[in-house]
Amino acid sequence: MNLLNKNYIYRGFVSHYRFYPKIHRFKYRVFSLLLNLEELENLEKKTKLFSINKFNLFSFFFKDHTKEPYVNPLFWARKILSSKGLYKSSDKIYILCYPRILGYVFNPLSTYFSIDNKNQIKAIIYEVHNTFGDRHNYVTKYSNTNEKVDKIFHVSPFFKIEGEYEFNTKLKNQSLKIEIKYFKNDKTNLLNAIFSGKQSKFNDRNLMLCFILYPLMTIKVIFAIHLQAFLLWIKGIQFFNRPIPSKDIISFSKSLIKNNVKNDKNN
Repeated sequence: MNLLNKNYIYRGFVSHYRFYPKIHRFKYRVFSLLLNLEELENLEKKTKLFSINKFNLFSFFFKDHTKEPYVNPLFWARKILSSKGLYKSSDKIYILCYPRILGYVFNPLSTYFSIDNKNQIKAIIYEVHNTFGDRHNYVTKYSNTNEKVDKIFHVSPFFKIEGEYEFNTKLKNQSLKIEIKYFKNDKTNLLNAIFSGKQSKFNDRNLMLCFILYPLMTIKVIFAIHLQAFLLWIKGIQFFNRPIPSKDIISFSKSLIKNNVKNDKNN
């Protein structure tokens, strides 16, 4: 793995395999960007089709990833990782996410990688978004074994808030795979969600190729979410209403951003 100070496009597939209470599967072709959050300004200067915080064919807006519209999510990620003892000043922070395409994006999952000075993954933040505008972060120390966390955030209206997630992420050579397994409290495997992609260089040629091969992909993402929800409803799978989000989670996110703004000004 050789990521330091580089940015990439990963083209591949996202798939969901639901095992309970009824079988339901889908698979879509997608692409994601892997961006070094410290190099965004330089990256913007090298490309005509990609912009930071302004409209373009492809763009990355800070406000899609933080509560403050002009705060680089780099500072937010550093704060979270530091609070867990998982960050040093020499570490690099990358984000894997969908870009805005013609101004629109919805990221069901944004993944932050902390890379140490030996070019090894040190920790990962899995930021989960739902269609109600809520978000929550699961922070894991990276290891060769799968990382497990309790599910405490409402995502799909066809699952309760119970059980645990098991994360298995591999980033090596020119491939990337993120697999999330969801288990009930009795260890029943309910769902496997997978993104698998192959690496290509981040440049205008490959961005245009993505626009041709994946036209209006981000609009298709939100359409597919609602389409699959409709199909699950047709199958008669039980629907669970969204609970009121935890105030602790909301205030925690806001305090992280507020502290980062202060730290940024002090620096």
